[in-house]
Amino acid sequence: MSKNILFPYVTFNHFVDEPLIKKLALFYDKILVGDGRFNIISDLSSTKMNEENRSLFYEQAVWEFLKDNNVVEVYPYFKEKFDQQDEETLELTKKLEELFRKERIDKYSKISNPTQEELEEMKREYFHHFFLTHDISIRLDTLHLRKLDEFSEYYPLLRTIDTLRSNEKKTQIIQFILNDIPEPSSDTSWDHIIEFRTDEDIKNKYLALINWINRTSNSNSKISEIKEEYDYLYSEYIKQFNLHKMKYNNSKLEVIVNATVNFVTNVATGNYISSIKDLFQFNIKNASLLQEESKLTGKEIAYIFHAKETFK
Repeated sequence: MSKNILFPYVTFNHFVDEPLIKKLALFYDKILVGDGRFNIISDLSSTKMNEENRSLFYEQAVWEFLKDNNVVEVYPYFKEKFDQQDEETLELTKKLEELFRKERIDKYSKISNPTQEELEEMKREYFHHFFLTHDISIRLDTLHLRKLDEFSEYYPLLRTIDTLRSNEKKTQIIQFILNDIPEPSSDTSWDHIIEFRTDEDIKNKYLALINWINRTSNSNSKISEIKEEYDYLYSEYIKQFNLHKMKYNNSKLEVIVNATVNFVTNVATGNYISSIKDLFQFNIKNASLLQEESKLTGKEIAYIFHAKETFK
């Protein structure tokens, strides 16, 4: 079951969200963006690039690249998302209506000649209202997508404190795991991230992590107990992986040295069969060590460790 996050895309003077998007790409299968927001950046054909808007063109190129590589997907506006009669949808719709009503009232009750402090307060209120409105809309989109597609999981990325509270167990588990996912630096290329996402060994580790999330979220354990289990598994994996790495490097060196000596001897004597056997032996030894790695304690959260090692 794929895990996807709905991203409340907003354009700023600079692509300030890129590090966050890189982080999200390391955990979620896809990042979903509403087409209404995406269209703001997708068509710059009538805009001439200059120093002031150069960042905007870079931003557009990144989004198109991520779409082409199945990291990002655009979804349409769902007018029918307001038609659902479940309690959560009705509550969110009511909140959205209240925000729009407040916006209309505020529009006609602006303070004349405001002080600097009043201007700052108005600015804070504006942005809070702006992001809260987007967050509620994203939550409604998320609920609607969950109804449309029961074979995938959808989560909203929220920007305001008011919308961050969740009592859902799996959401809380995903949140503390997401906190542990590294945020790649600004000079980390998207090619590097996509290469990491598509590596077969890494994909298997990711699936093991998702399996652990599913299992623990369905258990009777408290969130605090699940977090303690996660910390224990992570600590054990680091310890055992480091020991395994030492063993792997020593064994690899031993095989290479022995194979090199035998190869020189065999070439001198014309015994090429033995040289081929040594090559097979090296591959068998390598496969055996990789198999051992898959049995290490804490293998369920190995993906987090390797993501940190790659993008630290």
